[in-house]
Amino acid sequence: YIHVVDLALGHLKAVEKAAKGTGVFTYNLGTGNGYSVLQVVEAFEKASGKNVPYKIVDRRPGDIA
Repeated sequence: YIHVVDLALGHLKAVEKAAKGTGVFTYNLGTGNGYSVLQVVEAFEKASGKNVPYKIVDRRPGDIA
């Protein structure tokens, strides 16, 4: 997951670089660390001090394992 503001700033920087016509570049806007949905929910709970209601259900067809 990436914060929407960080993603938007990354896009702006890429557009600025592209406007200079200096070639094509690849940018990694992530941290290199993966997080599960449950880990994100737990982080929200910890940060807010409130429980986030959720339930764990079976995988849907096509979900990545």
